Amino acid sequence: MNIEVRYVSRSGNTKKVADAIAEAVGVEAKDCSEPLTTPIDLLFLGGSVYGGGVDKVLKQFIDQLSPEKVKCVAAFGTSAIKKEPDRETEKLVHNKGIPVSSQSFHCRGEFSVVHKGHPDNDDLKQAASFALAAVKAMN
Repeated sequence: MNIEVRYVSRSGNTKKVADAIAEAVGVEAKDCSEPLTTPIDLLFLGGSVYGGGVDKVLKQFIDQLSPEKVKCVAAFGTSAIKKEPDRETEKLVHNKGIPVSSQSFHCRGEFSVVHKGHPDNDDLKQAASFALAAVKAMN
């Protein structure tokens, strides 16, 4: 199975989660400036909420995706404000005609004095478990 991890991270929170996911599935996490060069069975795609929506770089990355190149996307993210996952990434991917995994992951991210230390080791272990569950769901 061909797996990739892409993310957008301004503060480093989402990068930490992306790295944990990538390690769990045996690939390297790359930011969204790295294009996909081969067909992907499962793309882990992550970002955070900035100003009420996903980052424009993540939106641009999603815009260039196609169902011919990506079979499925598993979304993940971090947030200092929202308690629940932001579903905008999943909606944008779905609108491109790409299936979205039923597995997703969200955790708190540190911002200024809010949620100091997050994502923490427990968050990163949960991210790794999410990744393995998403891969298992594909088989």
